[in-house]
Amino acid sequence: MQKYAIGQHVTPFFWLPRGARRQPPTSVRRLVGFWLFMLAFGAGLTALGWDDDFGGSHLMALLFLFHIVDDISDGVRHRWPAALAAVAVLWGATRLTSAVLPGSLDDAWALSVAAAVGVTLGLAVSAAITRLPERRLHRPAGEHDFGVGGQDSR
Repeated sequence: MQKYAIGQHVTPFFWLPRGARRQPPTSVRRLVGFWLFMLAFGAGLTALGWDDDFGGSHLMALLFLFHIVDDISDGVRHRWPAALAAVAVLWGATRLTSAVLPGSLDDAWALSVAAAVGVTLGLAVSAAITRLPERRLHRPAGEHDFGVGGQDSR
């Protein structure tokens, strides 16, 4: 057994090895299919009445979080900002939607609708951030960084 074998498998999750190529973001067609599957799965479980402890709304969010972890482990560019923003949008949109929904809906359906809105917006935010171009600084070798007034800041 190799020394630090676990560390070698866990480290790429947080930092890509030097020289490793980033994976492209998930295709739009696959994202739309995944989004429709999440919504149908959550609505189906809510319709079946499996909302006692762990209903359709929770499973939609859990499937979404699995997608986020998959993007992180694949090494998609801007993966950590996308994950943080997507989870924040998921939580905020779900809370806001559940507060705005009328009381005429059953509690299970209100939670499912709120989760569907949160998952939809979170998936859109994640997809948008992972498609942002990579920022690279191109500076000629002989050029200096000048401070205020055009003088050298050294």
